[in-house]
Amino acid sequence: MNDIISINRQFLIMAREAAKFGSGELLTGLSRPMLDRLAAMTLEQIEGLAKGAGVSLISLRLNDAELNRLCTLHETQKAAYAIAVVASGEK
Repeated sequence: MNDIISINRQFLIMAREAAKFGSGELLTGLSRPMLDRLAAMTLEQIEGLAKGAGVSLISLRLNDAELNRLCTLHETQKAAYAIAVVASGEK
């Protein structure tokens, strides 16, 4: 469980920082209102959320076919592909 808490904490802090940038939605997969809410939270509030959630707050943003395709690509192509897939699904 400590691993989930640590991962959640790191993700929430990263999302809080990403809220300051226009690419926060693309980077995190969170909506602008969610990013704005995280940006307004204190580190103590983020810590409480990370500890209290009980589940991973991060989810995979690729479907099965996209993940399979990503696995077949050369290392130098993976980031560009993943960004393109995620960006194409942005609203």
